[in-house]
Amino acid sequence: MTRPPLDPVQGAKAATKLRALGVKGVLIKAAELGYITEVICGMPVCFCPDELGGAGFFERRTRPWTDWEPTHEHFPIPKREGGRATPDNAILAHRLCNKLDYSISQGFSIEKDLARIDPAREATEEAAKSPRKRKAPGWRSLPPGELVAHLLATPTIADSAWTTEPRLPRENRESFIRRVVLSESPELADD
Repeated sequence: MTRPPLDPVQGAKAATKLRALGVKGVLIKAAELGYITEVICGMPVCFCPDELGGAGFFERRTRPWTDWEPTHEHFPIPKREGGRATPDNAILAHRLCNKLDYSISQGFSIEKDLARIDPAREATEEAAKSPRKRKAPGWRSLPPGELVAHLLATPTIADSAWTTEPRLPRENRESFIRRVVLSESPELADD
């Protein structure tokens, strides 16, 4: 039992993404022919944590192998039932999801493999918690005269972005900038 190709145009896009992940062989051919049209895990149950990106997340293929890299799974005819590695018998799967699916179908213990998921989830959560250091805008380090010119030329920079000093009553933007940056005396607007 083989399946008809779905969409060669979408398959070509998927093939490009798969190549960027270091994939070769039958998965690329299956994508080019339209059997694989999306870069998502096609296993009945995807175990990739949502924190990593879920079914649509894949790591680039490396040595040693990683749990979330793309692999070929024989479908609709499993390898154990004589399925061959042909484009019309291929779906994309995470390495760990592929392994877990096989273990479940054979009645093998999956505890050891499931235990690898939580550390991946925790590592992602820790990376998200770590504060990112933002680089200060270049205009902040300008000499006073140039800073005044830049602030006057860029009215979208809010006062609070460059000072904690408040404006005086009836003080216009230019006077405020000159007073704070250049220590000039304030020019108040006339009534």
